[in-house]
Amino acid sequence: MKKFFQYLILIILISISGIILTNREPSRVFFQKVRRTYIEKPCTKPIKYSIGNVDSRFNITQADLQNTILQAENIWEKPIGRNLFEYDPNSQFKINLVYDDRQERTQESAKLENTLGKLESSHEQIIGQYNNLSSAYKKRLDAYNKAAADYEKQLKKYNDEVDSWNKKGGAPPDVYDNLKKEKKDLQDTFSTLEKERKVVNSLIGQTNNLVEQEKNIVSNYNSNLSSYQNKYGEPVQFDKGVYDGTKIDIFQFNEIGDLRLTIAHEFGHALGIDHLENPQSLMYYLMGEQDLSNPQLSTEDIAALKDVCNTK
Repeated sequence: MKKFFQYLILIILISISGIILTNREPSRVFFQKVRRTYIEKPCTKPIKYSIGNVDSRFNITQADLQNTILQAENIWEKPIGRNLFEYDPNSQFKINLVYDDRQERTQESAKLENTLGKLESSHEQIIGQYNNLSSAYKKRLDAYNKAAADYEKQLKKYNDEVDSWNKKGGAPPDVYDNLKKEKKDLQDTFSTLEKERKVVNSLIGQTNNLVEQEKNIVSNYNSNLSSYQNKYGEPVQFDKGVYDGTKIDIFQFNEIGDLRLTIAHEFGHALGIDHLENPQSLMYYLMGEQDLSNPQLSTEDIAALKDVCNTK
């Protein structure tokens, strides 16, 4: 009988070893699940955590990070009405922000997107200025052409009258005075037209300058867009965060909403929940279709949570 129990224990150990080797998660995650499932009563005690190493290159304050983690807690706690997680500065279960090429890539991508956005805005401003200037130029050019045509008619009429009187041997004093006054008016009109011609030419120059600016902006935009597409056009799969049974490491996030969703996802793993099939579920293996601004558990998330907590 003693040998029988020894063989039985040996078989159990071999079986457990087989499970560990074939399970995708590290052995410590497996044992933690076993402990939480069979030794502890799931969800009866909150999982205590603390904030570990936070790389300054993430540009997030301790207060903002702690508040974001608290929001991630509430995503799980509110639907079930239990305190599932609790901040404890002395806890060995750490949440870390680990900076590597993933976040660097994200930040470079954000900078390029920001540059593209500014160029788009500048392009829209230039187009608006160009349209306004072109409209003003057209109105003044039409007015100038009309005034110049009227001036040419008046000048021809004046010259014809002067020629007529010269052929007659000269104009009478009163006619001569009128012609002299008309000549002065024509000179004033010509001077005004010259000033307007310069203004119109200046508008042409400004318009052409805007055209050149627009070309440069488009060229710069296309160059940055090409650079962005070359670097980030192809989707690259990588983990935003990892829960390994002893800690949570966050490697990448775009903004606070993204960070909150990532932490909440890893909290789900800490509770013992695996990936789910619904793309809108918090525990789906990819982030994409979830609501970043107002994250909520899907029906599948809630069912999985109730399952690990042994509640209905």
